[in-house]
Amino acid sequence: MLLRRYASRLSSASLSSVGEFLLRFVRTILLSRLLSPHDLGAAVALASILASCEMITDIGLEKFVMVTRADVRAQVVAAAWQISVGRAVVLAPLIVLGAPFLARAFGAGEEHALVAWIGLVPLIASFRNWRIVQIQQDYRYGPEAIANIGSRLAGVAVLLPAAALVQDARLMAISLVVEAAVAVVLSYLLAARERVGAVNPAIRREALRFGLPLMANGLGLATLKQMDQVIVANLFGLASLAEYSLALNLAIMPTSILQQIGAKLAIPFLLRAGPDAAGSAQAAQIVVLGTLVAAAVFTIPVGLALDQLVPAVYGPHYQVTAGFAALAMLVAFVRFSRGGPNMILLQHGQTARLTVGNLITGVGLLVGLLLALAFRRRESVLIGLLIGDLVSFLLFAGLLVRHLRVRAVLGHGAVLGAAVAFAATALWLGGGAGWWPRVLALAVSMPVIGIDAFVIYRRIVLPFAGRRRARQAPWDGAHGRQIRAPAVGQTVSAGHGD
Repeated sequence: MLLRRYASRLSSASLSSVGEFLLRFVRTILLSRLLSPHDLGAAVALASILASCEMITDIGLEKFVMVTRADVRAQVVAAAWQISVGRAVVLAPLIVLGAPFLARAFGAGEEHALVAWIGLVPLIASFRNWRIVQIQQDYRYGPEAIANIGSRLAGVAVLLPAAALVQDARLMAISLVVEAAVAVVLSYLLAARERVGAVNPAIRREALRFGLPLMANGLGLATLKQMDQVIVANLFGLASLAEYSLALNLAIMPTSILQQIGAKLAIPFLLRAGPDAAGSAQAAQIVVLGTLVAAAVFTIPVGLALDQLVPAVYGPHYQVTAGFAALAMLVAFVRFSRGGPNMILLQHGQTARLTVGNLITGVGLLVGLLLALAFRRRESVLIGLLIGDLVSFLLFAGLLVRHLRVRAVLGHGAVLGAAVAFAATALWLGGGAGWWPRVLALAVSMPVIGIDAFVIYRRIVLPFAGRRRARQAPWDGAHGRQIRAPAVGQTVSAGHGD
C-alpha cells in the first residue's frame, strides 16, 4: 500500500520535471542545428550567466512556501511575492550594469549587449503566483506541471519563427523571455491566489531569515554548476564550450530532473515522518539512500552510451572521448548523490551547514583549473568537479551525524559507488571500442545495485512502514491497546479474541 501510494505521487510529481527536461532537450537540439558551434557556445554562455545570477540571489522562496504552516499560507504567498519582486528589481539593473564583465568572464565579450537584455527574464519571472508552488504540500502537482510545460513549450515554439529573423545567440534570449512571460500568466490562471489585506511583517522577516543564508549557498551552487564552463570557455573557446556543455548536460540533466522530482516527494515525506527521533532518522535515511540508488541506476546506462549519444543527437561535429564519458558518469553520480543530504539539511533549517557543504566544491574547481592549465584537456576540468563533489558529499555525511545513521549511508554508498566506478573504468579502458564492453559493464554493475537496493528495502523501508502503520492504528480504550489491521488473508473474529 505504501509503495503504491508513493508510486502514484511519483508519477504526478515527475510530470512537470520530465516535461521540462524533454522540452529543454528539444530546445538544445534545435539550437545545435540552427547555430554554428561558436554561436551555440555564446547561447550556452548566455544561459549560464542568467542561471548564475539567479542562483547567487536565490533565497529559497520555493522551499519556504512549501514548509510553512497551513494557517498562514496566504500571508506566506504574499510575502514571497513581495520579496521576489524586490529581488528582481535589484537583480535586473545589476545584470545590465555588469553585462560587459559577465560576458568577458564567460569568454563571450562581444555579446555584452545581449547579456544586458537577459535582465528582463528575472524581472518578468518575479511576478509569478507562488500559490502554484505552495499547493504541492498536498501533493497537487498538476497546476505547476501545466505551467512549466506550457512555458517551456512556448520557449521552444518561438525558436523557428525567430530563426527566420536572427541566427545567432539572440535566439536563446528570445526563448528565455517568452518562457518567463508565459509561466507567469499560467501561474495565475491555474492557481487561485488568496487575497490578504497587508503582509504581516513577521512573516516577511521569517522568509528572509530562512532565505538570506541561502544566498551564500547560491554562490556555492553557481560555482559548482557554472564556473567549470567559465574555465572551458576561457581556455578552449566558445566552440569547445558548446561541445563540453552539450555532453555534460546530457549526462547530468536526467539526474537533475530526478533530483527535482525527489525533492517534491521528499519534503512532504520528511515533514510527515512523525515527531519521534527514530522515525525522523529512518525517513531521512530512506531519502538519502533512495537518492544514492537512483543516482547509480540512471547514471550508468547514460554514461556508457554518452560518447555515442552526443554526435547522434547534436550532429557529427560534436564529439567526446570515452574518457570524457566515463568521468561525466562519475560526476553525475556523485552530484546526484549530494541531493539527499541537501534535502535533509534544508528540512531541518540548517541552511548555514548546507552553504558550507556546497561552497567546499570550490576546491575541486581550483584543482580542475590547475590541471587544465597543465595538461590543456577538458577532461581535467571533470576530474576537478569529481574531487569537489566527493569532498562535499563526505562533508555532508559528517554534518548529518545527528539526523541519521551515517555509517549505514556510507556503507551502501561505497557499494553503489563501486558499481558506478566499475562501469566507468570498463568504458575508459575499452576506449569506446564497440558495445560489448559496455554491455558487460552494465550486466555486472546493475545486479550489484539491485541487490543493495533490496537490502535497503528489507532493512530500512519495511521497518519504517511498519512503524508508521503502528502509529496510525486506532486506539482500543477498553483494552488499553492499539487496534492493528489484520495481515493479508487474516480474518477478524466476531469477539475480542481475549
